[in-house]
Amino acid sequence: MATGYEKINAIKNKLKVKQTVNSLAYLMNCGPRTIFRHLEVIANENCGLRKFKENGETFYIIQSDKEVTFNQDVVKQLEKIKKNLPATSAPEIKTVKLLDKLIKTMQTTNPEDFKPDAISTDPDYVLDYGPFSDDKLQDTMVNRVLKAIHDGFAIKIQYSHATDHSSVPEEVKLVNPVKVIMRMDTLYLIAGEEDEKGNQIFKNYLFEQIKNVQETNRAMPKFVFDAATHYKYAFGKYTGKDKPEDITLEVRNKWLQTQFERSHFNPEITRRYDKNKNMIVDMKLRITPDFVSWLMGVATDVRILKPASLKETVKQKLKDALSEMDR
Repeated sequence: MATGYEKINAIKNKLKVKQTVNSLAYLMNCGPRTIFRHLEVIANENCGLRKFKENGETFYIIQSDKEVTFNQDVVKQLEKIKKNLPATSAPEIKTVKLLDKLIKTMQTTNPEDFKPDAISTDPDYVLDYGPFSDDKLQDTMVNRVLKAIHDGFAIKIQYSHATDHSSVPEEVKLVNPVKVIMRMDTLYLIAGEEDEKGNQIFKNYLFEQIKNVQETNRAMPKFVFDAATHYKYAFGKYTGKDKPEDITLEVRNKWLQTQFERSHFNPEITRRYDKNKNMIVDMKLRITPDFVSWLMGVATDVRILKPASLKETVKQKLKDALSEMDR
């Protein structure tokens, strides 16, 4: 449960843009009276909270009265240094480029442009995807998404629905980031939406297919997300909407039995042992491509007891694979 300090900070983040008491109450999932109490605390902090009326409504916003001073004297000095650099060697050219970027930043008239390109990444935060994964994922995008989640703001993403860079056009989407989840060695952005009835739904976006992330000042509603519920009946990467089926496996391999003992399923699996000390596992899952592929990989250690249709599917897949190898 969030502390009072965390709630105050969350409201401050929402007040980067003008808000009414009712809009804050909706975004924070609480009552207007609670918001009034928090606004009193924020007002006493002398952090630039402003109250004003617009079109008959009362708005609040945190806005400092101090204007940003753009130091043109510093800009002139930097331009002088740049002019005197010969820029004939690689280090000198690199310095000139750095000065150009610094001058451009110092000359800006928009305070928003002073935002850094990315939050510094924890050096111990390692994204290792293995040999068959996209190595172009940028920590910059991950940190921008995490910052938006912490601040409670929507983001714009440039998303490709295809991994082969085909003719499928990229789409710019405004999404509400809720979580960043690593599942089955793949990093996902979980984004929330509200349908016409006010129900909260969640969608997965592959980070490796997000080409760009742009922060916005659009506050998003409070989403209640539970990872276990989101991945209910899921074995691997796919959440899906197919009807879950009752599955029973006979697991002979000791190491594989240990994996089932340590794994977490939702709903929980049941385990028992037959007279030959084989583990009998009962589960309820959606039969997805990754589950079928996994069964093919452990075919010598697992016997499918039910459903019969799953057993036939795996048998046919194995026959097809052997046929391809004999060519």
